[in-house]
Amino acid sequence: MFSCAIAEDKQVLIINSYHRGFQWSDDVINGIETVLSERIDITANILYMDSKRINSHEYYEKLLELYKIQLQNRKYDLIITVDKFAYDFVLRYYNELFTNEPILFSGLERNSVQEIKKRGLQDRVFGVYERRAIRETIAMISQMIPNLTKLYIINDQSENGDDTNPFILEAIAENEKNIEIEYIRVSTLEEIEEKFASYGSGEAIFFIRFYNDKYGNFYRNNQIAMTLERLKAPVFVTDTLFISKGAFGGKLVMIDELGKETGRVAIEILENRLKSLFTTTLDKYSFQFDLNKMKEFNISPSLAVEDYTVVNMPQTFFDKHREFIDFVFVISPIFVFLILGLLHNIYMRIKNEKKLRLAELEKNKHQQFVIQQSKLAEIGEVFSSIAHQWKNPLVEIATIAQEYAFKQHDKNSQFVKDIMVQIQYMTDTINDFQKFIIPSAVKTSFNVEEAITSMMKIINHTIKYNYIDIVINKKTPTKLNVQGYKNEFMQILLNIVNNAKDQIAELRSKRAIKRGRIEFFIYNRKNLVIIEISDNARGIDNDKLPHIFDAYYTTKNNGHGIGLYMSKLIIENKMGGKIEAFNKGKGACFKISLEAEK
Repeated sequence: MFSCAIAEDKQVLIINSYHRGFQWSDDVINGIETVLSERIDITANILYMDSKRINSHEYYEKLLELYKIQLQNRKYDLIITVDKFAYDFVLRYYNELFTNEPILFSGLERNSVQEIKKRGLQDRVFGVYERRAIRETIAMISQMIPNLTKLYIINDQSENGDDTNPFILEAIAENEKNIEIEYIRVSTLEEIEEKFASYGSGEAIFFIRFYNDKYGNFYRNNQIAMTLERLKAPVFVTDTLFISKGAFGGKLVMIDELGKETGRVAIEILENRLKSLFTTTLDKYSFQFDLNKMKEFNISPSLAVEDYTVVNMPQTFFDKHREFIDFVFVISPIFVFLILGLLHNIYMRIKNEKKLRLAELEKNKHQQFVIQQSKLAEIGEVFSSIAHQWKNPLVEIATIAQEYAFKQHDKNSQFVKDIMVQIQYMTDTINDFQKFIIPSAVKTSFNVEEAITSMMKIINHTIKYNYIDIVINKKTPTKLNVQGYKNEFMQILLNIVNNAKDQIAELRSKRAIKRGRIEFFIYNRKNLVIIEISDNARGIDNDKLPHIFDAYYTTKNNGHGIGLYMSKLIIENKMGGKIEAFNKGKGACFKISLEAEK
């Protein structure tokens, strides 16, 4: 049995099989950290692998060398591995990276005790299994769709898919006499979408996972979600990743609960309350179904499940205004007196209404500007703090790399040079963003072309990865200096470019265009500096165009409607210029006019 007595602060190392941003493992880690953060005597650090996109012996050998550098002279009280790849990596290289630290795996569906004993680690391995409700889900689908004639099961050819495969094959053997089952493992998202372009009555899809296609390509969650949304058949799933993202629903593993259970087991290990080779299986499930999909396929979960949650349920009038309705009932006895008082007040103020309105409007605009600057200042302070914290590890990484080169007697190592180039790039990026986020305190003279270039440098990567071409045209000669608030002006440009980027991304996802294009055109006219920003994103609907600068008006599902309103406020009220929008060519065009500095 592993001995680990609680005395000083405990150090926990979490090794994630996947990259940051992979939702499944991010949710697991969030659950782990939620539990561990309740203990002030436990500190957790995270290392990220990239095994969904790179899975080769050469990669793990390089990763081993990197971890040797990172973990040297560091002692941990517990190693938590999230999913199969990190667990296998730690087992394989345990003796090269660690001494006697216990291992807690999380999210595995299968594990070999023989393999643990073969490596002599039987006194220090613990685990939390994830069990997908495969057999129960197939039975549930059969009940919900009484005329079910064919079920398609989709599971990729990854190592995770291999672990789930035996459970799927057992379920198929149990049900193939009653329904026809087609098991899909070798395909692509495009082929799957084409296969289910029309809905056959009595057919359903049981989606386990599909991150890797037959050509070895890796799919992101948003790509999978878009495909699921377009499939013309009900898609049942086993976890919460794709609820409200194309899936009909199912008996779902709650991924954050998997993380929380792992966190609870971790504490028991640190307190020496568990025997080695202890494992537990997460048995918490949630029945969740999407109302939009229920309507689309006319399927009711109540045929198979008594207690379930419906997502995308529209709020009733009473739900939306519950607090107001309760408030009205409480104060109704004094309503009459309140109304009389309001009428009297309105009568007394009506003579000066026009003057008051103008003053209030100007005051509100100024307050909005001050609030915006205050928010930017707060964000700037937070980012400055984060930047300070980031720079220290960058210095440490640079020192480690140089020390490594010195020990290897290879000061000209290309490996070290590459590291130093990346460190310098990260440092420059942090400095650029830190300057950009701090609001301008007073009006200053600045060059609009330089402001555009600086703004585009900050978002260069997101523009590049969305396949968008940027073109900056300038008439020669052109006066480029204006008086105003440079950082706020850059925020305005960023807002316009991001709106164009989002619209281009949506059109590309629908295959309406191949590449995006955002073009800046800078020129002078009658002592004005004019900046036009146009795109090829099909433009703005004519009925929406007159309202886009209105406060809280938005065309996005999750938009707040304040970005373009604040842009107009800053340009016209604070910098004495003008901003307008119209459709031009293949898209929208925003035109900003500012007085040129004399």
